[in-house]
Order: sequence, then structure tokens, then C-alpha cells
Amino acid sequence: MTPPSCSIAPGAPLRVIAPYARTLWDAALAAGVPPAQCGAPPGEDDVPVAQYLALLQQALAHAGPGFGWCLGQSVKPTSYGVNGILLLACGTLGEALAQVLRFEALVHDLGRSTLTRQGTVVVYEWRNAHASHPAAAALVESVFAGIHTCAQWLLGQPLVGVQVEFAHPAPDAVTAAALAQASGAQLAWGAPAHRARFPAAWLDWPLPQTHPGLLPLLQRHAEELLRARQPDAADIVARVRQCISQRLGPQGVRLADVAADLQLAPRTLQRRLAEAGWAFQGLLDGTRHALACHYLRQTPMALADIGQLLGYQEAAAFHHAFKQWQGQGPGQYRARAGADLDGCQAGASTAR
Repeated sequence: MTPPSCSIAPGAPLRVIAPYARTLWDAALAAGVPPAQCGAPPGEDDVPVAQYLALLQQALAHAGPGFGWCLGQSVKPTSYGVNGILLLACGTLGEALAQVLRFEALVHDLGRSTLTRQGTVVVYEWRNAHASHPAAAALVESVFAGIHTCAQWLLGQPLVGVQVEFAHPAPDAVTAAALAQASGAQLAWGAPAHRARFPAAWLDWPLPQTHPGLLPLLQRHAEELLRARQPDAADIVARVRQCISQRLGPQGVRLADVAADLQLAPRTLQRRLAEAGWAFQGLLDGTRHALACHYLRQTPMALADIGQLLGYQEAAAFHHAFKQWQGQGPGQYRARAGADLDGCQAGASTAR
């Protein structure tokens, strides 16, 4: 599970989509912000990030330090625009979270998410692109509360036991206690990063209202919107993946070599990948992960040979990396994949 990097295209106009901004506008009015200060309600056009943050700061001044979490609890899947509609078509919670990360740029330029698996635990991290803003803490809390609220809405049940860490200091004791009670989460403050931890098994939880037939169509639509916003993104990512696949081997793959293949300076390649929402290491790991699964399922190659083919000098390094990606070692993955295949073949044979 290799996530895109948390980057926002430099130079692009920073904005928030209207449905997401409307959630803040409604919450600000409810918090007592005078209508004249709220301005006109968002229409169909995107709202500049600066305007969104200014309204968030005003609402925070009226409602107090708990406003960010209350704002997040106000979201619905439709608050996320096309990305929210995609969530309604997903089959599992893990599939829904993957859509959140892939198309986050279609919702806002407030920050970016990553999702990594660490054994039996999944870590969701959000990096605030406006950490110096006076309302930065409320912004972060609204994002985490929104994801938590939306996940519960999709599952149709509460999520209990999530561990949430915030990098900013705790508010006053009364507010901190109220947030812990309202969230049902274990909250910590002053952490190295903004992140949430939960069991990896939750990723497989089914969503009761899934519409799998709609998912490919909605994904294509979202991809088109993303390409329209980042016209060179899909092209540069695909070309880098192709170069990585061609260069994988015992000698390893360096960014400088891939940049040379594409006739780009290394810094230019890094910048263009960042604009597309990716980091080179993320693409390298993702390509290795996909190829490793393919070789383990489809070939009888020895694990050490697969590791070398993917650029790992030591079998232990390949084993460690694969376990980070998949939550199990390559040998266990191959055994389970073989058992699943045998079961499918037996079922087909019986059907005939």
C-alpha cells in the first residue's frame, strides 16, 4: 500500500470545492458568525483557500477551540464532491480510503494524506499545507473528524478505538476531554505528525451500500477531472513507472538514471512528480510491490531471485519490504495465493 506523496502543485491556484466550503459556511452560521461576515454561500465555483481559512478563523473565534472537530462531524460523502460519490460505490473501507488519497486534489488544496501499513496496523497521516495559519489546528482536527465521520457513515456503525495523534498542543483540559468524548477516539497531542492508527483488518470491512458496477465509470470520470487540473500528471507518472520497470534489477534504480532516460534534470523530474502528487520512492516501491505480487502468484521463481530482480541485494530486505506492503511475508502470500487459485479451479471443475 504505497501512497502518493503529500504535495500540492506549486504555482497552481489553491482552492476548495464548493460542497466542502459550503459545509464550513453552514457550520460557521450555526456557530454564531454574523451572516455579513460569512458572505454569500458558495455556489458552483471553487472557493480560494485563503477565503476558506479566513472563514474558519472567524468561526473558531466565535465557537471556541472545539469548532474544528464539530466542523468535521458535519460532513457527508457529498461534501467531497466527485470523490464522495466514488466512496458510495466502493466495496470495502480500504477501497474507499484508497479513493480518498488518489483524488484528494479534486476536493481541496488544504493538505495531503498518506496511508501506510505497518504489520497489523494502518497509519493514516495528513500533512497540513497551511501549518502557519492561525486556524491550522482547527483545520487539521476538521480533516480527521471528517474522515472519521464519513467512514462511520459508510460502514453504518461506529468506529471505536482509533488512535489519533495531533502535532499541535492540546487545547484546554475541558475542550480536550470533550473532543475525546465526542470522537470516541484515543487522542494524543504534541506528536511528531498528524496521524491516526487503526487495525489493518478494518480495511477489509464491507460497505453495505456498495455499487461496484458504478466504480470504474466514476473512477474514469475522476481521472479525467484530475488530468484536467494536472494535465501532465498522468503522463509523467506512467513514463516514470515504465522506466522503473525497465531498470529494475540487482543494480537498483536511481532517480538520476530515470531522469536521464526521460531527458530531464533530476530536480525537474522531482518537481513534476510532486506536481502530480507523487514522490519517486513511492513510485519505485509501488512498482516493486505490484511486480512482486505478480511473480509470486504467476511464476515458480525462488523468493531470493524475485528479490534480486526487484533490486534487493538481500533476501531479508525483500522479505521486510513485502511484509510492510502486504502485512505478510512473500512465502505466506504465495501459499495463500496458490490455495485461492486451487479453490477457484476446483470450483470451476465442479461447475462443469
